Parts: sequence; C-alpha cells; structure tokens
Amino acid sequence: MKIFRHNQHLNNEDNETLRNRHNFYIFTFNKTKSSKMKGLIIFSAGMLICVTLLANNRFSSLPQVKQLKQKYNINFVTDSFNGGEYALSWASWTTPEESDSTDFIEFIRVFSEEWNKYPLAWIQVNKLKNIVFVKNLKVTHQLRFAMPDPYDETLYYDMEYLIYGEEYVREMIHHEFWHDIEEQQFGDMYYKNSTWCSYNIEGFKYGSGGSTAYDDGEYTYGEHPRKGFVTTYSVYGEEEDRAELYCWFFTSRTWNLLTTWIIEDRVLRKKYNWMLSFISGLVPEMNVDYFKKINTLED
Repeated sequence: MKIFRHNQHLNNEDNETLRNRHNFYIFTFNKTKSSKMKGLIIFSAGMLICVTLLANNRFSSLPQVKQLKQKYNINFVTDSFNGGEYALSWASWTTPEESDSTDFIEFIRVFSEEWNKYPLAWIQVNKLKNIVFVKNLKVTHQLRFAMPDPYDETLYYDMEYLIYGEEYVREMIHHEFWHDIEEQQFGDMYYKNSTWCSYNIEGFKYGSGGSTAYDDGEYTYGEHPRKGFVTTYSVYGEEEDRAELYCWFFTSRTWNLLTTWIIEDRVLRKKYNWMLSFISGLVPEMNVDYFKKINTLED
C-alpha cells in the first residue's frame, strides 16, 4: 500500500483510490494475480472504508453539526485531524471518543448558538476552511480552550471547557476567531496598528503577549480595569486587546456593558468605533443594528 498526500496527482487507471480527508490510500492491483487475491484485497479495502466511515461519523450526524456544515460550507471536523504545519509545531490534542457523547452534545449546542450569529459573508471574507473539535488541547504545553491556525485556515476548540461555564465558552469562541481574522486581513496575528495604539492613554505599554498571563503569577480576571480596556487580559497584548473587544460584540451581557461604558470612556469608544468600522467595512450588514439585533434576540 502506497500513501500519497492529497495534493498529488493520480492518473493510473489500474489503481483503486480510497480517499479520506488528508490522504489518498492507493491499492495497486496486479492484473496477473488470481481473482481470489483480488477479492481478498477488495474485501480488506471495503472493511477499511467501513471503519473510516464509522469513525468519521461519530458526531457528524448530529443536527447542529449538519446545520452548520450546510449553512457555512466549511469543514466541521468531529473525528481525527492531522493538522497543518503550524498546529503540529506548536500544539497537541486528542480526538473525542464515543464516551464523550454527552459532553459533546452539550458543547455543540452552545457552539452552534454562537456560530450561527455570523452571516455567511463574514466566514467567506475571512476564508475560514476548518473548525476542529478536540480534547486535551495544549499549545506550547499549556492547556487551552482554543487555538487559531490562520496558515491552514483552521480553528481548534476543546469541547471539554464547558466546565468553566457557558459564558466563558461563548465569549472565547469569538475571541479565538479574531486571531484568524487578524492574520487573514492584516497578514499577521500580532499586527501592530499605530492608529489603535494612539487611542491609549499616553505612556501606556502592552505586556508581552497573552501567553504570559498563563504563568506570570499575577493575572486575575477583571472587567473594565482602566480606561480603554474591557478586561485585564486586554492589556497583555495589542492583539489580545482587539480580540477581547471583538468578542464583547457578540454576547448580550458584554454588549450591554460595552455600550454603557463607551458613553463616558472616550478611549474605549474610539476602539469600539474602530472595530465596528472594520467589521462593517468588510460585511456591510454587520453594522450597529446587526449587533443590537443579535444581542436583543439572545435576551
């Protein structure tokens, strides 16, 4: 059995090709072999197909997964996933199993409610291709709820994180998507924007990045800790500041707080206007009325 990567061209008519998401499995039949041997090989290949289909369909037949696939026309991966070079270099994960069914059903309920807030055009303009549901996700050996891989147009989400509460999961679904968006639209997940930084109070400096919050021994979560920032995590990096603000547009609790704070917080209002202008500039229907609507419906 020879294994070819999915981007290799196959033109041998004597080959019967079995294709899964990442690899072509090529079974080469020697026409001089006996029909008995051919039958054995075909039977084995058929068994492999059945096993693969059973694995691939573990959670993919759930109504929420099917609805998301149909609406957004991207891959919602519920089985094993090889990952791109970036993900394999920085992260590790395991695949959900049958024993995770109860947890996954609850997670996909929350996830689908959040993801369905996006119009199709927003997913298309940001060129997302894959959303992968995993367990035991680690990035540089740190446990994480999610990981963006903008170079492979993929987002990874750990389905076990509902133990930290629905509110956290709902917000972070959008937060992590922002990192993909930033690389897609600006060419860098750590994009430096002088206009954005000019909004901050003179003398302010961001920290060394969001990852340092995991092990600096000083991080505690807080909301609107100072002018211009929605959370304490926002001050750890310019990219995290935008990601935190972005996700606050999508849940009713955070949206209501945000639109209240910007009445008096002029720094935060400038960032809010920047974000709203950026989003609606790419997809005009995602204007202030759109955000009012999705956050009213949620109530």
